[in-house]
Amino acid sequence: MLSLIRCLFCLLLLFPVITSTLWADEREEINFIQHLVDRQFWGDVIFAVEQMEEDHSNWLQHHPDTHDSLQFNAGWAAYNREELSYASERFKQISPESPDFLQSAFYRSYLLAHLSVNENHPGFLETATEELQQLEPDQQLHQELQNFELAGMALLDRNYDQFETLSDGFTGQYYAFAEQEESLLDHHQDLANAGGKSPFAAGLMSAVIPGSGKLYAGRRGDGISTFLQVAIFGSVFAESAINAGWDHPRTWISGGAFGLFYSANIWGSVVAVRITKEEIHEQVDQRILLDLHIPLRSVF
Repeated sequence: MLSLIRCLFCLLLLFPVITSTLWADEREEINFIQHLVDRQFWGDVIFAVEQMEEDHSNWLQHHPDTHDSLQFNAGWAAYNREELSYASERFKQISPESPDFLQSAFYRSYLLAHLSVNENHPGFLETATEELQQLEPDQQLHQELQNFELAGMALLDRNYDQFETLSDGFTGQYYAFAEQEESLLDHHQDLANAGGKSPFAAGLMSAVIPGSGKLYAGRRGDGISTFLQVAIFGSVFAESAINAGWDHPRTWISGGAFGLFYSANIWGSVVAVRITKEEIHEQVDQRILLDLHIPLRSVF
């Protein structure tokens, strides 16, 4: 009995040493990954995290804090390497109990919105909005940031009613995104102005005064160029009809060219309004994404 007690006592004394030995490799790798993060060796960070997950998967299952930390480091490294899909998936795996959860959730929503706009994944914007709506931040700063990000996503989704509701909550009291709140209001107005121009009106204007429809669409150079082209061919046609007569081949040729350019002028004005509207929407979307991104770097 005394021998058993002695054995147990020895094991208790040796337990910290045994535990420290068992965890030595894991701790060494964690410290090495943190060193890579500090040095901003992002590609090496991703490789090291993936290697540790492969070599110590069982150990990580029993250490959720370390698991979350690795997910965040891998996501942050991928974000800095502009590997947005990979980064968003890593951020998604971080548990709500992690101190990095709120930051990762905000960044994941932004990354999904970015992917939706630039890589044609329309469902990602809906997912980003839903996940952001589910957050329940404690601090007022984060609550207003949440409202701001949701307002920007509403604009990206062209949900103007939702944007107007959310933008009513803009206070401008936080320097980190007060300027961006004003920018979102400007973007809303830009989208409203772009949507107000009519292709039919542009075509009708160019039928009366060639090139005026393109001026209406905002393409001044194209409008002036079109007017000069139609005017030149119209002058040649009129000169030929007066001097050579209506039945002369030159009159028919010049008349055909004039009719072709005149018709193209009308159709081109219709198309110009549509193209200009698309270009404005694309440009505004990129500015919205930039405005959504800047506060994240400032707040976190």
